[in-house]
Amino acid sequence: MHPIHVIENTSIETILTFIEEEITKYQTKYAVLSFEENIGNASGKRIVEVIKKHFDIFVILKSAIPDHQRHIEEYFSYGVHGIYFDDHPNHYSKENIEIMTFATELFPRGWVFANTRNSEEMIEELLGLNILPILMKEDAKLVNFIKSHEKFNKISRNSIKSVPLLDQEQTEYSLTDKIKMKMLLETFNLRQKLMIKSIDASFNSSGL
Repeated sequence: MHPIHVIENTSIETILTFIEEEITKYQTKYAVLSFEENIGNASGKRIVEVIKKHFDIFVILKSAIPDHQRHIEEYFSYGVHGIYFDDHPNHYSKENIEIMTFATELFPRGWVFANTRNSEEMIEELLGLNILPILMKEDAKLVNFIKSHEKFNKISRNSIKSVPLLDQEQTEYSLTDKIKMKMLLETFNLRQKLMIKSIDASFNSSGL
């Protein structure tokens, strides 16, 4: 599925129509959203809520690595199921790693993604952080390297099928796949509702 970049004047009808067309064309079970900087917390929440109301799909937020952990909590409070850090660094700084590691503690295991420069060294680093590496360009050899890596199976065996950001060829779903994903989606949504209430309460008490 092509990422959806939401700007301030993008209507919810446009977003829903785009997702419906992509689902029909690619038979996908996920959507990737990115928000313009001026899209506020309330608007982000509303958009994700409406998408989840209309479609039984996983919603991934595509974002640069923020400069503070608080922003990760804000992104989680939107109701997205995972986060995709779309930076293209030559290496991840200590600050980057701290922020991404915090995301792995908040989001379900296997649902934090980050770009690599198709570097095995960077791939190894991300897998060591429980982050699924995303390739900048297609490379079957590196896809196999990632899939066969011992850390990959420990991070997640489900997300590659549910959200094939790593291997775009994985777009066919059996009935068993669909049932498993439906159960996984319901589990995620329930977990999120409980955690978002806690985060919102924290924001309110701190005046954010």
